[in-house]
Amino acid sequence: MTTAPPLDETAPLVGASRSSPLRRVIDPRRWSLGARLGVTLVLATLVPMALVSVMATRTGQEAVVASELGAAEGAATVGAAAVDEYLNGVAARADQLGTNPTVVEFLADGGSAPSLGGAPDVVATLVADSKGTIVAGPTDQLGTSVTTEPWFVQAVAGKPAIGELTATGGRSFVTVAAPARRPGAAVVGVAALQVSGDDLLFALNQAPLGPGGQAILVDDAGTVITARDGRLQGRTLDELGMTTVATDISSEPKGSVARTALSGRGDQVAAWATTEGAATAIVTQPRRAFMAPIDRLVNTITIALLVVGILAVIGALLVASRLSRPIGALTRAARAVEDGAPPDDDELQRIGRSHDDIGRLARVFARMAEQVAVRERRLKEQVRSLKVEVDQERRRKEVEEVTDSDFFRDLEGRAAEMRRRAKGNG
Repeated sequence: MTTAPPLDETAPLVGASRSSPLRRVIDPRRWSLGARLGVTLVLATLVPMALVSVMATRTGQEAVVASELGAAEGAATVGAAAVDEYLNGVAARADQLGTNPTVVEFLADGGSAPSLGGAPDVVATLVADSKGTIVAGPTDQLGTSVTTEPWFVQAVAGKPAIGELTATGGRSFVTVAAPARRPGAAVVGVAALQVSGDDLLFALNQAPLGPGGQAILVDDAGTVITARDGRLQGRTLDELGMTTVATDISSEPKGSVARTALSGRGDQVAAWATTEGAATAIVTQPRRAFMAPIDRLVNTITIALLVVGILAVIGALLVASRLSRPIGALTRAARAVEDGAPPDDDELQRIGRSHDDIGRLARVFARMAEQVAVRERRLKEQVRSLKVEVDQERRRKEVEEVTDSDFFRDLEGRAAEMRRRAKGNG
């Protein structure tokens, strides 16, 4: 059975170039322990933080969008309520006119024409008989038939009515009508007040608008009755590119969309609320202004993530350096022992003062290094003793080999013969 050769950590990996610093940098297997610990800590910190930040950003964006759309719907509701309040006030004045005894007697008995005063916001005051002929009002409208006007049809049936926007002579107005009758009696005609579209716009502008915002009032056919931008007046929502809003208004009396077009003004956020008179107040805001709070939120979270990420990287590097420093010292000590040199006792003692695993490892390694040194000294002494014994034995064997040889015996015999002769001659 063969054993695998020991792994040489300094040998290049298969396919790696010994002279490629980039390969050594990007290959995690060649990283130092401190680098591995640092990267691990950074990833363990930043990856969950990034996921949490992305989720928080999305949640925050959804919350801000919902909040801003709610604010836009609130503005549209305020505008619709202001228009309702104004038109209801005009309807109340029309009802007072319709129950005025002078007007009723004029219509019922054919008396003298009543004196019709007017308020500053009233373009014209009209009185029509039950057949739909204007019998009192501006001279240019006397004798005009309004039989087909929706406001007349509804009012002569006994219900207050608010008509559509009408443009005449460069001026726009809305007709608000009420039945003319004595209390509990039959309707004998219709009293109507025509109010300027500018006064409707004044009421509509009570809606709080942001920078670049628009307030628009449309009828149930989707035609602009009045708007802050007078160029929009008389145009339909389809012509303005707000087809989505026109479709949604037909099914929802109140709502909002986060993106729609507005001719000449780019992408808009729109919200609407329907008035009691079936007109709809629409509030628009440039999408870039709408997205500003969301962009600020994203920027804030991004900056916070970068700051925390930088702090996390610095902390991870410090922790990794602190953890890898004693391990590096132990590695140097192990290499010293491997090379037969004594390790740095001061460094080992400093590491060994800690009570963690590395401190215990340093103390164990110091004892082991000391034992290795003692055993090495003993081994060297044993080797020296053994060398002396071996040398003595070798010399003895060499002497024995010399004395046991025939040549040595012959010399020894000749020497003995010479000693005998010397003694005989003496």
